[in-house]
Amino acid sequence: MFADESGTNDGLDCFAIGCILIPVEVLDEFYGEVTALIKKHNIPNNELKWEGIRNSHGRVNFLIDVVKLLLADNPYVFVSMVVLKEPYRKWRSDKEEAFYTCHTELMTFCARELNSTLVAKIDDKSDAYDKHHEVVKIIANYNLKNGGGQIKSVNRENSRDELLIQVADLITGAITAGHNLFQAPDMDIHAGKRLAIQKIAASLGWDGLHYDTWPNTKFNIWHFPTEFRATPMTENVRPMFDVPYVTRGDF
Repeated sequence: MFADESGTNDGLDCFAIGCILIPVEVLDEFYGEVTALIKKHNIPNNELKWEGIRNSHGRVNFLIDVVKLLLADNPYVFVSMVVLKEPYRKWRSDKEEAFYTCHTELMTFCARELNSTLVAKIDDKSDAYDKHHEVVKIIANYNLKNGGGQIKSVNRENSRDELLIQVADLITGAITAGHNLFQAPDMDIHAGKRLAIQKIAASLGWDGLHYDTWPNTKFNIWHFPTEFRATPMTENVRPMFDVPYVTRGDF
């Protein structure tokens, strides 16, 4: 499990945590496929960040291909939790604790739905309390005590050193931005990011990237808290593998 987050800063209505889950026996294969896509689209090392999606058609096309890869007939899985901050009472009282509560819920969900033992690598955030990752593991395993998987470890990693956390950042950033745009259509966002959002939505068979899919064991978007579920509606994922690439002229 490779996880990253987006939108936790002030001024946005939603934040999200997203993760890529890869069976250990095909992990090297997945790394190889992602590395091949990086070379295909001429992306420099350590530049797979949502914040870098601006005027680079290569990064947008890489993102299209990665989403197609995750949607293909393989054991790769993407799961995200999108949180609407306003009705989430814990967010108003303690943002840091609220964030890791969501991380615990997401990790529990993944282990249970996949009935698997997870080795989790999460982005290394600068927190007031530096043991949150250990607490996440303890509470998630408590939630799973009656079966349905377990959490073997939760390790904080610098995203610059872990390619698949960077990939999770790209997809999660796009989903977060899509939801924030739905909440605030006049939000200031770069045209390149709008284009990337449109392309991912099209790859899922959608007209926008602001729906939930819960539950879905291949590409899941989970709205939280309960008041946010199915806003504006729940959609089935309908993979579209013929979404065209963007060109320099599209920017």
